Amino acid sequence: MNTQEFRKICGQFATGVAVVTTSHNGENFGLTVNSFTSVSLDPSMVLFCVDRKARFNQPVQQSGLLAINFLKEHQKELSNRFANPTLSIEERYQNLTLTKENPAPVIADVLGHLECQIEAIHDGGDHHIYVARVLSGAFEQGEPLLYYAGNYKSLSSDS
Repeated sequence: MNTQEFRKICGQFATGVAVVTTSHNGENFGLTVNSFTSVSLDPSMVLFCVDRKARFNQPVQQSGLLAINFLKEHQKELSNRFANPTLSIEERYQNLTLTKENPAPVIADVLGHLECQIEAIHDGGDHHIYVARVLSGAFEQGEPLLYYAGNYKSLSSDS
């Protein structure tokens, strides 16, 4: 199967959108993911996948700590900002309110967040599969930002 066909088929599965963040040597890093899932309730564990070429890999692996910030339906711009590989780290965090800075930045006004520690990193072809133990988290009321068939969606209407 070619990559375009595979991407199109997988795009038929609706997902939430999250920004995964970390801090290393006093600098914040982050990227948008939609490849997130819970793995285990006891202990609480999750996984997410990151392209091997992403500049996020080195700092998150060195830090070992991260936050997964689940975006609300009105946060498309934030998703796009952290998904844009041409933006610098400073541009990604510009005018962004954080509720917690270190060891992993937690973004204000998100649907929920999980603070985690990396337990394992697995080979996933052109991606790394990160398995992380959840240390803490919180959630707020709101509607999720969804991604389906290459576009943002919401529960209330198409975006």
